Amino acid sequence: WGTGFTAAFGYQTSETGFGTKESNDAYGLNAAYTSDSYGVSLTYGSFETGTNGVRTDDYIGLNAYYSFDNGMSVNAGYEVGTLGSVASTVDETLAYFFGVQGEVGPGTLGAAIGTAGKMTESAGTITEAMMYEAFYSYPVNDGMTITPLIYIKEDTTATNPDETGIMVKTSFSF
Repeated sequence: WGTGFTAAFGYQTSETGFGTKESNDAYGLNAAYTSDSYGVSLTYGSFETGTNGVRTDDYIGLNAYYSFDNGMSVNAGYEVGTLGSVASTVDETLAYFFGVQGEVGPGTLGAAIGTAGKMTESAGTITEAMMYEAFYSYPVNDGMTITPLIYIKEDTTATNPDETGIMVKTSFSF
């Protein structure tokens, strides 16, 4: 709209039943505002998961960022959901993240923490599986940037170990 406000709508179905009970439909709505230094977004999604469109999974998410004048920025997101296809004692989901980055030397240093996927309620409690990452992105020359990254992904089961990884991303621009 030219004022920083945007909105979006998406719809998915199959050929067998556009908007009818014969197919599982999904739709999403998004409204956002962005300015020079901050932005916020509110999203809603609904997915039919049962036969004849009688069960739905619904999600609401809120995301935001803020960029300070000194080159540092923070961003965060929070999502809650209700699973219509399971019992009410295990039907809630939760996901969140928080990140920060800023200019350090010739590049950008950043770190983030958040859930590793969505956490689903189990017998009245939500089990957290967390993920952590840190990166440093720096320009090698005018057309190439290298970003080394380290991450840790926790596992909530005793049989699977936590996962640690190191990656290097190289970006080229011409």
